[in-house]
Amino acid sequence: DEHYHLSLELFNLAAKCAFMNAEHDRLKMLTEQIMHNARCFEDKFQAISVTVTLLNWSGNVPAAVELIRTTLSSLDEELPSAVTPTVVKKHLDNTKKQLALLTDDTLLSYLTMVDPSKLFAVQLLVKLYGSLTLIGERATLRIIPLKVIQLSLTYGMSPHSPSAFAQYGNYLALIRYEFEEGYRYVKLALSLMKKTASRAHDGSTIFWSAHTRLHVEPMQSSIECYFDAFKAHMKSG
Repeated sequence: DEHYHLSLELFNLAAKCAFMNAEHDRLKMLTEQIMHNARCFEDKFQAISVTVTLLNWSGNVPAAVELIRTTLSSLDEELPSAVTPTVVKKHLDNTKKQLALLTDDTLLSYLTMVDPSKLFAVQLLVKLYGSLTLIGERATLRIIPLKVIQLSLTYGMSPHSPSAFAQYGNYLALIRYEFEEGYRYVKLALSLMKKTASRAHDGSTIFWSAHTRLHVEPMQSSIECYFDAFKAHMKSG
């Protein structure tokens, strides 16, 4: 067992190095070895993640989307194949119903998500959002933040939860014109961000929050939020 875990860690690190050095053939060989020899699905998570990123960066976005969808299905977090207005409304109504029972203080005191499979599912959902944006498949984009929020309410807050709440607030304010409620969740997102131990995703949360803030707060101050998001992104690498 000791040798197995050491080998797995070394292969994952080698795959990351190959990715950063643009050694795509070597990366493919390393990830194939991990996928073949991993003892459980959880041990494949890092290899799947780096493969998705490689597919996106190399222009094979449809393959990245398919890999994400297949993996989400294996994690019992499958998204609907066809997202109609009825499907969006169902996800929105479910999310609203769950949140209606919770105060901001309750949400801010939520436990942290610790289940590795659910953390990976959230990570994949965020990657899927980026992939679908690249190919212009907008319908599914609307339910991804709702799915992240639903996972957060069930299994605890993840590092991506603040951004999902910010996107949810934008949808309420800018699509449904529920500005008061939307602004509430934008402010909640920023408060959740400050309570999160990692600073890796602050840029995304600040960026998404700025859209609604631009319509509610004085423009002179809210427009600076975009520059704050840029600085946060640069700081996190």
